[in-house]
Parts: sequence; structure tokens; C-alpha cells
Amino acid sequence: MCKTLSMSRISDVAGNLSPTAGDFVEVAVFDRDGIIESRHRGIGALVGPDGLLIAELGSSQKLIYPRSAVKPIQVVAMRRAGLRLEGAELAICCGSHQGTQAHRELVESILKTAGLNQDDLQCPLAWPGNAAARAQVTGESRLAFNCSGKHAGFLAASVAAGWPTDDYLSPQHPLQVLVREVLEEFAGEKIAHTTADGCGAPLHALSTAGLARAIGKVAASEPDITSAMLENPWAVGDTKSMDALVMHQDMIAKIGAEGIFVIGLKTGHGVAVKIEDGSMRAAPLVALKMLHDNGLIDHDAYGDLKVSLAVHAMGGDKVLGELRAL
Repeated sequence: MCKTLSMSRISDVAGNLSPTAGDFVEVAVFDRDGIIESRHRGIGALVGPDGLLIAELGSSQKLIYPRSAVKPIQVVAMRRAGLRLEGAELAICCGSHQGTQAHRELVESILKTAGLNQDDLQCPLAWPGNAAARAQVTGESRLAFNCSGKHAGFLAASVAAGWPTDDYLSPQHPLQVLVREVLEEFAGEKIAHTTADGCGAPLHALSTAGLARAIGKVAASEPDITSAMLENPWAVGDTKSMDALVMHQDMIAKIGAEGIFVIGLKTGHGVAVKIEDGSMRAAPLVALKMLHDNGLIDHDAYGDLKVSLAVHAMGGDKVLGELRAL
């Protein structure tokens, strides 16, 4: 007879698999005029097209919350349910946008095509993250929340499949069950723990290595999603967001809250980084260095990205140092 794990037992399992301080290693330092002013610790994993580890920083088998970095994988499930979007509309379903007018109009278009409107969204209210866009609105809205594109995709996919929309965020909803199955398939591991993300959607813990496998598989096996993201990086983040800057070099990329960054190559290689203190500034630099150190990114492209993603230590108008991935 099969035994079902109790919730307390599931929590015990997840707790045993969550990283401790010793599972993180120093991955970046912030140098100011020859003195290390700050240090970042993290976990990183680089996998090949076969899903096997090529390089590892810290303990990449321990569980983390991947946060919004899994949105492209969630979109795979939406498409399997019948979502038929393309271009910028498909890209924003993968995105953590900044609430510009163009972002909000994309989300409204997705909802309208599905016969819905912003009142059907169950993400929180928010001000636009983009400063200029924030100055142009008079109040918070669900359209401006950075996950509204994903939520619109959830709703449109549910309509396409003939599933209810009033409980589309329930872990038991058919679409969320499918999302879980796709995550397990792409990450190559079983989900051991589920909670809620900041937007209210189910959030499944994965290992850093599993997250790297998942984004690599999306880049290699989902050309429509990959093309939509690469052709519309502004819809995934904003014009100068960290992930958008990386995507200008023909690699899909996605940020996640609390120091998560992933990059997927069309070859099937994937890299994922989790920064222990939740800071975002080091994560893309560490991920890119893992790719560069293993010959997976062009030297010129790497140099350009180091410049565009640089975090400088300033002394007035003079650069005294910078953040360096180790």
C-alpha cells in the first residue's frame, strides 16, 4: 500500500534539503581602492545538454526557492494547456516586467483576447517598478504588478483548456498540476516542497542544479518561447534590466527574487545562481563567469556584458573599484 507523507513529514524532508551556511561559498567581492568592502556568498550550477553538472559552486543539490526564474518553464505548461500567444505577448508571460504603459497594454491585450479583464487577475496591486511609468499613474493596479504577464498567461491558458479561472492559483487547479509536472520533467527531479510565491502562485522548491537543467532545456527545446524572449527582452524585464541585457547576447536569461539568476543557451547548457543574502547585483556576473570559464560564451560578448552589468565603487566622479565575480 502506498503511503502519503504528512505535511509535517514533507516539511522535515524539505528542511533537511535546504542549504545551511556551509553550503554557500564566496562568489563575488566588492573592491574599493584595494580594500574588500563587501562579500557575496552563493551557490551556482552549470549543466550540459545532458543535464549533468559541468561546474558547481557550493552545494547545488540543496533546495532553494527559484522564484520568478521558473516563469519560462511555467509558460511551457501554459502552452501545453493550449496557450497560443507569440512575440511580446508570449515574452511577457515569462517576464517580471516593470509596469510601463507598454507592459500594461500587453497584459490587457492577453486578457481581452481570452474574454477577460484586469479584474480577473489575482496578483497583488502594485505601482509600476519603472520610475518614469510610476510618475505617470495615479494609483496601484494589478496590471502594474511585475507578475501580471504570467497571471494573464495562466488565465488565458485556463480559458483555452476549458478550465475554471476563479481558482487558477490553487495548487490543485489543473493548470498548476501541469506546471508542477513540467517543472519536474525539465528539472529532472521531484518536487519535495511547495509554498506560495509573492504573487500568490504556487512556488515549488528546486535544487540550483535542477533549475539550471530546466532553463537549459527550455532554451534548447522550446524555440517559440526562446525566440519570443530573445526578440522582446524589454517585455521580460525592462529595456535595461539585468536579464534583458544578457538576452541581447542571444542567451535567454531570467531574474528571480532573493538573488536568483538563470541563463539558458540554445545548445542546452544552463546555469543558475543563488546569492545567499538575496542581493541581485552579483548573481548575473557569477553566472556569466561560470559560462566564460568553461568556454561557453564568446570573449567579446562576455566583455561587453561585464561593462553593461558593472557595479562600480565610486569616489565622486572617479571609479575606485568594482564588484568582481570570483
